[in-house]
Amino acid sequence: MSIFRASTPSSPIIVYLPPGPVLPDCLEEEERVISTLRESSSATIVRVNYRASSLHQYPTPCHDVLAGYDWVRENLLRDEFQRPYLAQLGVCGQLVGGSLATMLALTECRLGESRIGAAAVNNPIVDWIFPDDLPFVAPSELPEPAAPDETAFPADEDMGSSYATRENVEKESKTVRKRQKRPPKALPTTAWVAHSDNTTLPAVVLSGERDVLFRRPEDYFDRFASPIHFFRSPHAQLIFPQHEDVAASQQPDEVVDLETQMELDHYASLNNAMMAPALPTLARCRSYARNYPPAGTKLGLPLWNITYGLHSPLSDQATELAKMVRRSIARQTLKSHSGRTRWHDATEKGQYGQLAQEQVLLSACEGVGLWTQQEDNPNWKTNVQDMGAWMKQHLVRG
Repeated sequence: MSIFRASTPSSPIIVYLPPGPVLPDCLEEEERVISTLRESSSATIVRVNYRASSLHQYPTPCHDVLAGYDWVRENLLRDEFQRPYLAQLGVCGQLVGGSLATMLALTECRLGESRIGAAAVNNPIVDWIFPDDLPFVAPSELPEPAAPDETAFPADEDMGSSYATRENVEKESKTVRKRQKRPPKALPTTAWVAHSDNTTLPAVVLSGERDVLFRRPEDYFDRFASPIHFFRSPHAQLIFPQHEDVAASQQPDEVVDLETQMELDHYASLNNAMMAPALPTLARCRSYARNYPPAGTKLGLPLWNITYGLHSPLSDQATELAKMVRRSIARQTLKSHSGRTRWHDATEKGQYGQLAQEQVLLSACEGVGLWTQQEDNPNWKTNVQDMGAWMKQHLVRG
């Protein structure tokens, strides 16, 4: 870890997570980002130099960040008499660092102890299952996942909606469909497809780094690696090839003598030895909402400042993260105020939704919007200064 201390010892602490191996070596630019962040936030910045490479694949980055966070709480949250005190910490990062910052903010926010109180993420990778892995399937034709998930609510549906509000929405949608005479418009192009060829952050680089950072496709589904899965189940599942043992257990159409069967098995084994092992493939499936934070965990989601570039292939991920966190905070606030988990009506839903929007800021900037690609983002300093000022306003001690 690297510690960049503020001028006063009682200053708040911000955990900074580097962008990871997705970007080329940008240590000099990163030093400028940290210096700007320290000045604008008046905070001590702790950079956790987590490991992420072909030798240190997931979950190593998660373990490193969690260990670094524990070290900060144990060693830096002490007064002039070396007595521990409670404090809210900040965390920030972009790309892989944004993914890890999101993971940390969602899991290290227990009420009644030192915790993450504010999170700022820029172009975070919150879902390692990228759109180019999945051929398009019409929503009505999506298959069910192989195993049932935590709820039966579709991922796009708000679990806090009452039956009355859902019926009103369904009636309105039916009325619109009846009035609609033209054929429906084509689905909008995803940001991944629209901006895949940009020179600053091409989609092929993101896919290539994923192959380096993960041992196997199953690891994409881990919630700590793809933190959007705290709020919804994956919209894809792995289809595994038929195992040899299963194929061997199937009864043959014709009964053969033992000698003939041994010869067939021998040639089959030679053929299999020359063939590359079949790999599982990703296929789309229905996605279902998950209730996060779970009841009884005493987790209270922090404040958020989520930014992205208008030409970033990851912009859809940033907007989905903001949507899911806002929905969760609105539902959690409703329960703390009234003991209920469902809205009475659309007006009440709108009121709590407005409160959640104030706690989860979402903003876009020109281009790809990376802090460390400073030649392509002339406004990087202003973006970091705004984020630092936001941290300074919301981080409090105690």
